Amino acid sequence: MEDTINVTQAGQETSAVEGWAIQDLWKEYEKIAMHFNDLLIKLRMQALAAVAAISAVAGIFSKGGSIDEVRWGLAAAVFFFLSLFWVAIWAIDFLYYNRLLHGAVKAILDLEKLSKDKTHTRYINISTEIELAVFGAGQKPDHEMRKRRRKLARGRWLFYIIVFLALLSGLVFSVARLRFG
Repeated sequence: MEDTINVTQAGQETSAVEGWAIQDLWKEYEKIAMHFNDLLIKLRMQALAAVAAISAVAGIFSKGGSIDEVRWGLAAAVFFFLSLFWVAIWAIDFLYYNRLLHGAVKAILDLEKLSKDKTHTRYINISTEIELAVFGAGQKPDHEMRKRRRKLARGRWLFYIIVFLALLSGLVFSVARLRFG
């Protein structure tokens, strides 16, 4: 049922709707969610590019005429620190930026549910939903929401695991070459 105030003026009844138009608010919420999504894509692609560039530079420097111990020691150190860097990127993605996106999406979904029988709303809740998603306060997601999140997370997990395994392989290979020649 629509939130309206009925006013009688000179024998005519008019309606004044209170609050924000849901469609306009939805567009603003969508812009915020897309901003978080863009941040995540940039974070992942720039981190991947950094890992590739540093690995390539380390490969070039390790091919010089230096002693095998120095060369493989340098390679092992680079792969070790790149692995740490990759875990840090994973942490900021999964534990912060992704939660910002989930909060924004939750606010959009709430607005869409509200739009089934209303055209306006009296409250704005995007910051509240983002805060709940980031800090874990309030209600826990229902079974369906958790199921959707797990399904969506598979791709992110694969992205991070594949690169981490490649870095770990480089580290193990470098250490093996260092120790066993």
